[in-house]
Amino acid sequence: MKILPVFLVLSFIILTSSAFAIGKPNTLPGRPSGIVTVASQPTGLPTQAQNRLTEAKLKACQAQENAITQRMIRLMELVTTMEGKFDAIAQRTKEYYTSKVVPNGKTVTDYDALVTTIQTKKDAVQTALTTAQTNSNGFSCVGNNPKGLLTQFRTDMQAVKKALQDYRTSIKNLIVAVRSVTGTTEKANPSVSPKPTE
Repeated sequence: MKILPVFLVLSFIILTSSAFAIGKPNTLPGRPSGIVTVASQPTGLPTQAQNRLTEAKLKACQAQENAITQRMIRLMELVTTMEGKFDAIAQRTKEYYTSKVVPNGKTVTDYDALVTTIQTKKDAVQTALTTAQTNSNGFSCVGNNPKGLLTQFRTDMQAVKKALQDYRTSIKNLIVAVRSVTGTTEKANPSVSPKPTE
């Protein structure tokens, strides 16, 4: 009689321990038993799925490469257009200064410095554009660090836009300086300025 309760307790322990062992990943069929570290575990994807993932990443990178090429073309067109407009405005301002302001005996004290700054800022636009173009030509999906090159391209684009903004500001500074000279003398002599008609 004493054997029956002992037998029941032992069989209960054996059944419950095997039932709990079914849910453990290391004791499932086909898996090695023992402790497996995270670093030594496989990715869990079959080789074919890993290849498809790699191909998808490559296609996405190639799409980025095409986008960079198109953005570089548009950036060059933008710079060419903006430089043409800025050059025309600067040239008209210089002509106005030399043909209208100086003959009337008015001068801007730092005119030469302002003109030099305009040329310096224009050169900076070309330098930033050349750097962006060189870096964009070096972008490759099979290179060592395509993500870093993409970040560099974005930085280069911002540098070109900033250089264009600085170029525009330097022209604006010249216009303001010329207008300040003509504006003060016109205020001092109101008969020179035309009067509105009624």
